[in-house]
Amino acid sequence: MEEFRYRLLNVIADRGITASELAKASGIDKGSISNYINGKYIPKQDKVYQLAKALGVDAGWLMTGDEPVEKELSFDERLAVAYHLADPGTQAAVRKLLDLEVRI
Repeated sequence: MEEFRYRLLNVIADRGITASELAKASGIDKGSISNYINGKYIPKQDKVYQLAKALGVDAGWLMTGDEPVEKELSFDERLAVAYHLADPGTQAAVRKLLDLEVRI
């Protein structure tokens, strides 16, 4: 069975994101992400869930390798992932758009 760190590295590569971007999207500090990638630590269940949600994969698969890779995300979840992976300028533009009042 493939080690956790290799599953994590493969998904990060598939998503085309950096460890820093994953840290931002998941809310887990960059040092912990680095430790997971380097195999120093295996995250606890709550952190696996945060990583899986940020990466759009099944938490069970990420932890064990036994479940399907892809998780069907809702539209809202896809928007949240895209927002968290966006650069600060894009995030600011989205916030500004959301704050606009629609005038008819």
